Amino acid sequence: MDAIKMVILGTVAMLLPISAVILFVIVYYHRQRIQQKAHEEALQQAMLEASVLSQEVVRRQIGGDLHDEIGTLLSATRMSLALLKKHHLGTSKSEQLFNQTQELLNEALNNVRRISKDLMPSTLDEFGLLEALKDFSQKMTLHTKMPISFVYGELRKRYDAKIELSLYRTAQELVNNALKHAEASQIKIILFEENAVLSLQVIDDGKGFDLGEVNKPNRGIGIKNIESRISLIQGQIKFDIEMGKGSNFIVSVPLQ
Repeated sequence: MDAIKMVILGTVAMLLPISAVILFVIVYYHRQRIQQKAHEEALQQAMLEASVLSQEVVRRQIGGDLHDEIGTLLSATRMSLALLKKHHLGTSKSEQLFNQTQELLNEALNNVRRISKDLMPSTLDEFGLLEALKDFSQKMTLHTKMPISFVYGELRKRYDAKIELSLYRTAQELVNNALKHAEASQIKIILFEENAVLSLQVIDDGKGFDLGEVNKPNRGIGIKNIESRISLIQGQIKFDIEMGKGSNFIVSVPLQ
């Protein structure tokens, strides 16, 4: 009996170090997997942020080039046309042609200014999200003849620059999508803060779309860009959409 006990104790004594080694290896590899996963997630986040940042840099560069080069060229052309009209008009037909050309040139210049401002939102940089969305809704209503209303609650004067830019670009993208595809008669932008959460809603009364299509891998790049931007500020986006009953996009961003 004592011999059996000795064998058992000896076996246990041998197994304890082996068990400890096995346990150490399991814990070690588990930690390695956690660290690797965290590293991969951090790398993906960094790549996503770099991608969004590069898009913003390109947008602003194109906006600046449009304003400084194309806008200046169109302005100079308009001045030359005005001088030509002043000194070389002879018939009513030529005057009509000059007037039509001048109208087209004015429209082109206005479009260049609008696009460059959309790409390089100086109002957002200088005055913040609230004023930028006011300006955006007014200008888009004027340009498209589509009623785009902006409703807002009690807000802080400024928010974090990344939050402001992400929500502004999101509103731009959603409004542009509604104008292109929704066949809506009106669009509403709502911005409010409640319980330390900043929320943006973009609502239209258009034809809506199949929500299942949004979740497919080949869905529109616009939605992907929005989701990428919102994820970088730890926000969430929800879709309240039904065919024939319009669309309601709700973005919520926690304020830290």
